[in-house]
Amino acid sequence: MPDRSRSRAPATAAALARRRDELHRQQGVAQERVGALLASQQQLSQGLKAELGSLDRAGHSLDELEARAQQGGLLAALTRQLNRRRSTLARRSATEGLTTRYQAVSARLRAAAAFCDELQLAALQLQAELDDLHEDAQAGHAEEQRAARQIQALEAELVQLEALASTEAERRIDRLRFQVRSEGANLELALARVRLAQQYVEPTRQLRDTLQRLHADMSRFLVAATASVQAAGRRIQALGMVADAPMVVDELQSSMQDLASAIAATEQQIAQSQRLLVQVLPTLARELEADGALEEQALRDNLERLDRDRARALAEQALREEAEREVEALGRRL
Repeated sequence: MPDRSRSRAPATAAALARRRDELHRQQGVAQERVGALLASQQQLSQGLKAELGSLDRAGHSLDELEARAQQGGLLAALTRQLNRRRSTLARRSATEGLTTRYQAVSARLRAAAAFCDELQLAALQLQAELDDLHEDAQAGHAEEQRAARQIQALEAELVQLEALASTEAERRIDRLRFQVRSEGANLELALARVRLAQQYVEPTRQLRDTLQRLHADMSRFLVAATASVQAAGRRIQALGMVADAPMVVDELQSSMQDLASAIAATEQQIAQSQRLLVQVLPTLARELEADGALEEQALRDNLERLDRDRARALAEQALREEAEREVEALGRRL
C-alpha cells in the first residue's frame, strides 16, 4: 500500500529524485504483475478451451453410440436383444468418461473464479496507487500556489524598496531577490512534482482498466459457461439413472451446443491476452521511459535558467491556471 503521508511532504530536488525512482519501480512492478496475470489468464483460457472441447467431443461420441443402438431393420431387431447388455456396458463406460470430463471442466471453472478474484484485487491495488498519485499532484499544486503567492508578495515589496536609495533598502532588496529565486526554485520543483505524478497517472489508469476489463469479461464468461456446464452435468448424471437413454442424450446434446459459445469465448480471451502482452504493455513501458527522460532534462534546464523574471512569470502563470481550474470546477458543480 502506498505511503500517503509521504505524498504530502514538501518537494525538494532530492525528494523528487527519490519519488521518481519509487514511481519507476512501482510502475515496473505493476506492469510485471499485469503481464503475469495476462499470461495466467491466457493459460487458464487455453486449459478451459481444451477441457470444454473434450467434454463436447465425449458428448458427441455418446450420441453416436446411441444412434447406432437405435438403428432399425430386421437384422437389428434380431440382434438388439443379444447386444443390449453390450450396449449398456458401452453406454456406462461413455457416461463415466463424460463424468470425468465434466469434473475436469468444473475444476477449471472454479480455478477461473478464483483467478477472477485475483484480478479484482490487483485492480483495487492499482486504484490505491492511482489515488496516491492524485494526492501527490494535489499536494504539488498546493505547494505551487504557496510559492507563487509568496513570490508575488516578495515582488510587491521589492517594487517599493527599489524606489528608495538607502543602504538599508539595498540590503533588504538583496535578501528579497534571493528569496524570490529560492521560491522560484520551489515553484519549479512543485511544478515538476505535479508533472511527475501526472506522468504516471495515465499508465496506472490503463493497467487498472485492463484488469477491470479482464475481470468483467471473465465474470460474464463464467456465468454463461458455468450455467451450460452445470446443465450438461445434470443430464450426464441422469444418464446413469435411466434405462431409456435416447431422450436424455438429446437433452445432453442441446446442452453441448451451448458449450460452443463458451469455447469461442475462450479463444477471444486468448487472443486478447496475447495482444496485450505483445503490443500494449511493451509500448506503455517504452513511452513512460521516454517521457521520464524528457522530464528530467526539462527540470534541469528550468533550474539552470531560473532568474527573477522567470520566477515572476511562473508565479503569474501558476495563479492564473489555478483560477482557471477553480472556474472549471465551479462550472462542473453548477
